Amino acid sequence: MKYYVKWDCLGAKAEGMEDLLAKQIEHIEKSGRMKDGGPLLGVRGGYFIFDVEKPAEILALLGRVFLDNFNIEIHPVLAFKDVTEIMKTEYRKAA
Repeated sequence: MKYYVKWDCLGAKAEGMEDLLAKQIEHIEKSGRMKDGGPLLGVRGGYFIFDVEKPAEILALLGRVFLDNFNIEIHPVLAFKDVTEIMKTEYRKAA
């Protein structure tokens, strides 16, 4: 399942963490679980799209670097085509 993960800075706490952050992002990229990611304009942070079997895998990918130093939001992602199929099925059941 795919998940959208938004992360943003907890104030000045992330200052001086560039090397740790770069190393964790490299780990995430090498995992093969990240489908997209990058900075978000207008905030001091960014996003990832992860494709994982279990939501707990996201915590392992982010590691303490992200979990201890950033605000994290995690949301499941559905494609429009999947939503359309679900709605068609539900409309048929209701009819």
